[in-house]
Amino acid sequence: MTEEEKRNYFCHIHTNLFSQSKCHHCYRGMCHTCLHNNSTICPDCIRTQFLTGDQYKNQKEISYILSIGLGVTLLFHVYQYYTISEIYNNFNFLESLLYVLLGTLTAISAYYMYSEVTIIRDVSKIPFIGGKLVLLLILISLVIGIPLLYLLYKIAVFLRHHLFS
Repeated sequence: MTEEEKRNYFCHIHTNLFSQSKCHHCYRGMCHTCLHNNSTICPDCIRTQFLTGDQYKNQKEISYILSIGLGVTLLFHVYQYYTISEIYNNFNFLESLLYVLLGTLTAISAYYMYSEVTIIRDVSKIPFIGGKLVLLLILISLVIGIPLLYLLYKIAVFLRHHLFS
């Protein structure tokens, strides 16, 4: 078997396993073991880009939050376009689009933020009022905008790593 055939049909890390997919960065083969860790980027590319641990997690969270926020905002704009006649004659639709974008970003950021925090689980274990306290805590943090600050923090950490390293 030639070297080119090996590159096309076998994993470049685990050379005895067939490739199941290609890396989105280097386009080399990845086996099922490599795909289990990450379905789009091979372990070599992750190591060379220093996207390990928290850095990769931050990038992934930021991309998910922003893509979902922009997607929901786009869907809302399409809904507005088809339901409101003469939508572009007044610019009130921009204000509602901004509210939808900020609300969606806040909700998705809250999901990621509370998945890392253990206080929610601890408070929910309080007998009788634990669930109500958790709901109150989440609602207050959403109204104050703490999840948006969390998103800005994640973006700042990501930019600091990529700009100053």
